[in-house]
Amino acid sequence: MLGVDDRLVTPATLKWVKVGLLAGLATIPATIALYVVLGRAVDAALAGENLVRQWPIVLAVLVLMKAGLAWLFRTGQFRASSEAKLNVRDQIYKQVVKLGPGLLGERRTGEIANTATEGVEYLDYYFSVYFVQIWVAIAIPVFLCAAIFWIDWVVGLWMLAGVPLTPLFVGSSARGFRRISKQNEEVKNRNSAQYLDSIQGMSTLKMFNEGERRGQEMEAGNEVQRRLTMKLLAVAQFQFVFLELGFALFSTAVAMGVSLYRWSGGHMSPGEVVACVLLSLEFSRTLLLIGEFFFAGALGREVAAKVVEFLDEKAPVSSGEGRHPAAAPGKPVRIEFRDVTFTYPGADRPALANVSFTLEPNETVALIGKSGSGKTTVTNLLLRTLEPDSGEILFDGIPEKELALDWIRQQIALVPQDPFLFYGTIAENLRVAKADATEEELVAATKAAELYDFVSRSPDGFNTRVGDQGLALSGGQAQRLAIARAFLKNAPIVVLDEPTSQIDVETEALLNRALQRLTANKTVLLIAHRLSTIEQADRILVLDGGKLAESGTRQVLLAQGGIYASMIRTKRAIEARLKPAAAAG
Repeated sequence: MLGVDDRLVTPATLKWVKVGLLAGLATIPATIALYVVLGRAVDAALAGENLVRQWPIVLAVLVLMKAGLAWLFRTGQFRASSEAKLNVRDQIYKQVVKLGPGLLGERRTGEIANTATEGVEYLDYYFSVYFVQIWVAIAIPVFLCAAIFWIDWVVGLWMLAGVPLTPLFVGSSARGFRRISKQNEEVKNRNSAQYLDSIQGMSTLKMFNEGERRGQEMEAGNEVQRRLTMKLLAVAQFQFVFLELGFALFSTAVAMGVSLYRWSGGHMSPGEVVACVLLSLEFSRTLLLIGEFFFAGALGREVAAKVVEFLDEKAPVSSGEGRHPAAAPGKPVRIEFRDVTFTYPGADRPALANVSFTLEPNETVALIGKSGSGKTTVTNLLLRTLEPDSGEILFDGIPEKELALDWIRQQIALVPQDPFLFYGTIAENLRVAKADATEEELVAATKAAELYDFVSRSPDGFNTRVGDQGLALSGGQAQRLAIARAFLKNAPIVVLDEPTSQIDVETEALLNRALQRLTANKTVLLIAHRLSTIEQADRILVLDGGKLAESGTRQVLLAQGGIYASMIRTKRAIEARLKPAAAAG
């Protein structure tokens, strides 16, 4: 009905569009009746009739009816726009979740945020003005011309002659306006992303004394946006002046002139002249509505097109109903990678090539390799934010594609190298893992994660705020909070992405105790960058250039004298060179 993608509207949106449309259409005959009755009242007054007995009640009823319909018209417009905005923001968020972390490799966070906030505000104008008023604006000339023809056909012909000029004029400038509005939307998204990047990277900018240069770049971008905005305003003002001071005043002047001429010839009564002049003002309203909904439609279409383009992006993994195997809660799960190959879009070689290995229940397997060897890709494939090009991943013998995404992610607790903490309190960040966690469960999880001492010493306890992205906490505290979340989740599979790589020795000892508790009786994949972390693993997998180069226990790999043994020799040589320097210091 509305001529837009079905995902942008809901049944509630359609309902309120219809309410606004019917009220807007009903306002037209009510307005015509009001002006006709007012004209007859003028004639009656000139004829010396008693107006008190005949016309005031009728006029009052029509005025109240017109006011009520106008209120319903506006209510329908804005309720439709509100429903549409809520729905579109919801659709954008669902698409972000569906696309997953890989989305941020393709798009900037600020661009998505700007489309979901400021961009969607244009859809408010689109739904509240364009969809309803376009039909009302089309209907008004039909009703008015019929009414004026009924009063006097000569005046009706004069009014009808000017109606086609407005849409022709507005349409002639549509192409240029759409081009400018598209450029303006792209620049706004880019500037918003640049602004968000600058805030998030403020420490880095200040450290490299790049704040001023970055500010100049943002100023240049804002200047481009200002110029485009001024162009849009110039077009809008030109349309406004041409329509309101041109067509609108001209149509009223023509109606008045022709009506007075017809009255002077005895073809119209004074009341009919008044009615025609007042009705001509409604022609002016039509002309203004055409210009208004044109701009609303042009701006809204650009945003709608961008939203639809974003919603059309394909998720990197298929999302079927899948199965929810009936496994005992907390029971370790066997994982198998079977000839898995994956290539990132645009890459000239696979990130993983025919990789096969297993993770047995109650086993800790370390995955090591140089940067770019494929460790992170293995993690993303396991979490199913990416999908293999070929091969398959099995959970207790069931192919991953046959399992529901939510079931897979319920089985895995991830402790990343750089945990993300949401703005809020420690308790709110812990309850990301378990929304209904009691305070007793929070205490148990933080004690197990060696975080409770910090919480108990803090004046606000679990209500201590962590700051934006956890900046109010130290690196070790943030890591222990991430481990506490994993305790609350109590998943049978634990993925550790080198959680001790960026902390001091004392904090590492605390974390290792917490990790030992976390990984007890679990299937554990340890993404290792520091060789000291590998010692707790039962088995070691070595990736090299996207291929599984070595697999075995620490002793077996040392005896083989391959990549792992070479890494150990290099580590020992570096430590030997550092010891004399440390002693001299």
